[in-house]
Amino acid sequence: MAYKYKTEMHCHSKYVSSCSDVGAKEIVEQYLEFGYSTVVITDHLHEGTFQYWIPEASLEERIEFFLDGYRKVKEYAGDRLNVLLGCEIRFPNTGGTDFLVYGADEAFFQNNPDMYRHERYWMGALVHNNNYMFFQAHPFRFGMMLAEDYVVDGIEVFNGHPTQKSHNRMAQEWMQEYPHFIGISGSDHHEVAHHPDAGILTEEPITSNAQLLEVLRSGAFQCIQDTDTQESCRKQILGEQV
Repeated sequence: MAYKYKTEMHCHSKYVSSCSDVGAKEIVEQYLEFGYSTVVITDHLHEGTFQYWIPEASLEERIEFFLDGYRKVKEYAGDRLNVLLGCEIRFPNTGGTDFLVYGADEAFFQNNPDMYRHERYWMGALVHNNNYMFFQAHPFRFGMMLAEDYVVDGIEVFNGHPTQKSHNRMAQEWMQEYPHFIGISGSDHHEVAHHPDAGILTEEPITSNAQLLEVLRSGAFQCIQDTDTQESCRKQILGEQV
């Protein structure tokens, strides 16, 4: 079985994630340049997102704002790059603990506009009741709170952010304690200077959320863990000699 099609599992747009400086053009053109067939847009979904941009907006207006980043990237991509909807969600009083949701459509967010105001147990049940999937992002960064194994489907075993200390080796070791976990990889892409260095490889291009869920559950993929690109980008971003 030849795993050759690249899917990015963790990417942020500047339209929603205030920590990102990449828009639709930058995302699409860069991922095409690096040979990806699919990108999952996982913009931040938490109270801070909306306090930064639109603090007075209603819940419904906030969710439409959140969806706009994904919509802009998808529109620009056209049929050149598959763009899927996901999110990186954070709950109150949990520091920087983040979770990734895969498989959900726009209606899921529109029908549950207050989801980020609950907690991981409530959200895990909501995701699974809808037959979607729930992962913990970069679980071993400083300040993270590890989620219970019955709450999440797995963890991000490789986070490719070049300047964050994600302690990926610890995540990979943690996976060994829970054989039923699914391990995924994502670049955690925020800026043009960060070349894509993570994601998953599959036999066929992933063109829909349903297909993505099927692949994740079947285990028919390999994680991309390009540590050379990660280190090169880290040095470039921090101004160190490459």
